[in-house]
Amino acid sequence: MIPEQYWQILRRWFWIIGLLGLLGGAAGLFLLPMGLGGEASAYDASTTLQVSRFVSFGGTVTAGSGGGGELLTNYTTSIAEKAKTVQFQARLRAALEEDGLDVTQTNLSEKLRIAADGGLFRINIQATASNAEDAETLAQAVADVLMDEVEAEETRIRNGLGANTDLRRSDLLNRLSDVNQQREQRLQELNATALQTTLDDLVRRGGAGTTDLSEEFRGILQNLAVVAGDEDLAVLNSQAGELERQLAALAQAEESFSVDLLKYGEPVFVLNPVETVATESEGSLRTRDMLVLGTGAGLIMGWVAANLAENVRNGRGTRREEAEEGDA
Repeated sequence: MIPEQYWQILRRWFWIIGLLGLLGGAAGLFLLPMGLGGEASAYDASTTLQVSRFVSFGGTVTAGSGGGGELLTNYTTSIAEKAKTVQFQARLRAALEEDGLDVTQTNLSEKLRIAADGGLFRINIQATASNAEDAETLAQAVADVLMDEVEAEETRIRNGLGANTDLRRSDLLNRLSDVNQQREQRLQELNATALQTTLDDLVRRGGAGTTDLSEEFRGILQNLAVVAGDEDLAVLNSQAGELERQLAALAQAEESFSVDLLKYGEPVFVLNPVETVATESEGSLRTRDMLVLGTGAGLIMGWVAANLAENVRNGRGTRREEAEEGDA
């Protein structure tokens, strides 16, 4: 049982204990947002991006290619890491302001979770906010800005590839033109043009069957053998063939590159659209705890205050009784 003295204190000073208990609970609730930097969020919005290809100066690596898996995995991770940079977050905040959502850089890092799944070439985005609309807006903005960033980077690489390809083609054509001029000059030195003209004439006349051409054929064949055995001409022919093969390979690479871009679409696309769900707030347990702790602290302070008030009251009563006895 409660001792009589404590019961008297509770009965006499219950309003002080109750008031301080209420004040303590209210203080706990109001101090919670201040301590956590804002109200606790209660909605999560998530979306998933799929990386389809990686364009580099070495060509294109797609998710469907067997040999480029590791490269595409690293590229997927790098995209997720890009989302953590200050530059990306500044562009994201600008996009959010256009959507009417003002978020500080500190709150942005607290509200976003962006992780790469390299094995599946995916990027998972999760945004947290105090209402469903803000959470969805935040997750969608991250996906949009991230896709724009990747597409802009790929465009820069593609433009660089196109410029390098044009330079290389121009260089190959110039070299081939020089080799052909050297070949023509060497053929003229060997009188091959005249030999070819004479041979064509002899074939024409021989077909008519009007003249015996055996002696003339023998001389022409001997001269052609000289042309065919010329070392300088053989080197020039080899160089021209190699340049022509390089031009053909360059044209094939361009065609393959264009086919990959058409076949695999955008470099990054939305695999799963934004889904928003209500969740039990991470701060809900903290809210309850702060309420309980604040109320408990208030009750303790109320009990202490009640005891002090009781002591003061008892002291005054004792002095009054002593004064009355003195007067008597």
